[in-house]
Amino acid sequence: MDALVTPTPEDIRMSEAFESLMWALARPGTRQRLAEPGLLPLAASLLDRETTVHAGDGTMAAALAATGARPAPLETAEFVFTSLAGEADAARAATASVGDPLYPDRAATVFAPATFGGGGTALRLGGPGIRGTVRLPVGGVHPSFWAARAKAIRYPLGFDLYLVAEDEVVGLPRSTRIEVI
Repeated sequence: MDALVTPTPEDIRMSEAFESLMWALARPGTRQRLAEPGLLPLAASLLDRETTVHAGDGTMAAALAATGARPAPLETAEFVFTSLAGEADAARAATASVGDPLYPDRAATVFAPATFGGGGTALRLGGPGIRGTVRLPVGGVHPSFWAARAKAIRYPLGFDLYLVAEDEVVGLPRSTRIEVI
């Protein structure tokens, strides 16, 4: 007789966070609801002892340590959690790993806080997963980041980006074309 494994509340939380991330990349520029607000539930759904992580500040680094992920320099980390609000932060984040020609999947996944809606930089997005184009106003990301990202990404090389605003996430895969308007 086969026994069914009943998911724990923690399993359900992790699955909900992961599903939001999956849909965010599948539909770039579309705001996906998060079951729990903030970056930490997303980190908990992805990070474990087999992953490397870079945190842009000490408070985030301490919180991410609970996942068991190994700290790494920004340029080699698989997952990067950082602010993009300042010009220096934006320039530094654009140096995240883009993979290499034989293994583009070794690129980083970058997570950053942001706001959507009024104010900020207006973006026009296009590419796979987007019918035509999508307009997305983004705050909390320094305007210089978008040019630095464009310079760093040469598809299939490049990093994927998640912007997180309270209880919403937007995914911007490396294949997404971004125009500042």
